[in-house]
Amino acid sequence: MMEEAEKIARRIGVHFRVDIERRINGAASVGAHRTSMLQDLDKKRPIELDALLGVVQEMARIVDVETPAIDTVLALTKQMGRVQDVYPVFPEPEEEEESLIID
Repeated sequence: MMEEAEKIARRIGVHFRVDIERRINGAASVGAHRTSMLQDLDKKRPIELDALLGVVQEMARIVDVETPAIDTVLALTKQMGRVQDVYPVFPEPEEEEESLIID
């Protein structure tokens, strides 16, 4: 996922100062902790999935970067959130009806 995110960032002209390996090692050095999203999930509060991961997927589509790992994690996390009732279920978008133009 981080490699995909880095590719998206480079495509829009952003370069990471810290490489992926150092970033992962830094996170690991923090030790055991629960992320804010996991804390929200534990407390049955709405998870901010779209703001944290959905936007990354959306940017990837804009700059034409494939994101199979991000797509998979996002889909699974959305489903988990729906099952836990902490992620909204939106109705399927209706097909737009063709408008009639009368001259």
